[in-house]
Amino acid sequence: MQVSPCFSEKPKIAVVGLGYVGLPLAVALSKAFEDVIGFDSNPARIRDLQHGIDKTGAVGQKSFLRQTSVSPAMPKIFQGQNLFIVAVPTPLDAAHRPDLGALSKASETIGGIMQPGSVVCYESTVYPGVTEDICRIHPRKDIGTQTRHRFLSWLLS
Repeated sequence: MQVSPCFSEKPKIAVVGLGYVGLPLAVALSKAFEDVIGFDSNPARIRDLQHGIDKTGAVGQKSFLRQTSVSPAMPKIFQGQNLFIVAVPTPLDAAHRPDLGALSKASETIGGIMQPGSVVCYESTVYPGVTEDICRIHPRKDIGTQTRHRFLSWLLS
């Protein structure tokens, strides 16, 4: 497989949020790349996945168990990853405003461990401006001003 010009080596992929979007994405990516790690903040979801149970029915049990690693400890396991895909829920509240709490927390955590040259891709559904206004402020402060300005937030539709 050809390596993208964004990476000097094969990407080490971390998928944050293992729901009906993140889990199938992690499994599909693990078929093409060796180093794919999945994380979900729900301990019950992690336990189910570690036992081969996917209550969303998004992937086959055997496919999941063979292809993807999962963990309840995001910062520790994501050290060394260089492509982060965030697929967390953004549910609407009673006033039809999205709850961006999970997205903000994921961005803050990833920003605290990402290295220069990392790529962060947002798969979560958000309104225009969220990746720039909410997520962009989270990269590590100790990696230098020039690198922080080059922090990438991608919104896939």
